[in-house]
Amino acid sequence: MVESLGFEEFCERFEQEDVCRAALYEARWPDGFRCPRCDDQHAYVIRSRKLPLYECSSCRHQTSHIAGTIFEGSRTPLRLWFQALYLHAQPGGISALRLASIIDTTYKTAWLICHKIRHAMREADKSELLTGLVRINWGQYGGPYNPTVYLHPQEHILLMAASIEETGELAQVKIKQVPQDHLNEGYIVSFGKRQFIKEHVAPDAYEVIVETRKFRANKFQPLFQMCKKLNCWLNFTFHGIGGKHLQAYLDQYCFGMNMQLRRQPILTKLLELSASTPTLTYPVLIRDKTARRKSRPLSFFRVRAAAS
Repeated sequence: MVESLGFEEFCERFEQEDVCRAALYEARWPDGFRCPRCDDQHAYVIRSRKLPLYECSSCRHQTSHIAGTIFEGSRTPLRLWFQALYLHAQPGGISALRLASIIDTTYKTAWLICHKIRHAMREADKSELLTGLVRINWGQYGGPYNPTVYLHPQEHILLMAASIEETGELAQVKIKQVPQDHLNEGYIVSFGKRQFIKEHVAPDAYEVIVETRKFRANKFQPLFQMCKKLNCWLNFTFHGIGGKHLQAYLDQYCFGMNMQLRRQPILTKLLELSASTPTLTYPVLIRDKTARRKSRPLSFFRVRAAAS
């Protein structure tokens, strides 16, 4: 349906706010209204406000079509949100700077929209564990390339994993930034490997093959190539990403790739996720919850480079 529309056609289809609200209602309640408090199916529509409210006939709880979604609290028109969803569903995604110029908003507004959409993508990743034959590889984002075990401040260690088909092709992928307390210089400690498997691999996976060392020649090539493509995508589309928000971009990359592997419509799925994921607020987004890496001084690397 909407997947086959060009951008101009899509904008014309969803130019009116009423059309966008109807599409959002259908995505949030495909089987009819459900009260978020008591799950009752009957509600009265209150139209005395700018946005219609739905009052549950059982518990009298009032909700709207945007309450409990990534759109909650936003003053940006839904038609611009829908355009942002469309552009994020395209191969390669879109940067906040380019989005701001297309939908005619400030950079800050576009940046927040992008991260709220990535927040919805992350919910899809949380609910799906890797199964069957699982391969896990050491990966890296950032540089400059450092041929030692010591980390450069711009290097970020990743764990890249996938469920593998009998044909050897990737069926589902996950990429996670390795926390600082799971690292010993450039090495991933055993606890970090076990924690990744616990959080992201299903208990019924019949085989898990892990390679967490940097200097190994027997890396699983499909994952190794995926890491190279990921680095190119981050640098080309966003001109590089810092460690604080890197995981959100990794989740976006995995979401798009998993949809392509399953041949599922990305835009339809993204709208469904956006309609069922609670919003991410700006104060929460900018709060740095990750431990900052205690990096060695740059002079340390210069000394080693001069000595080599």
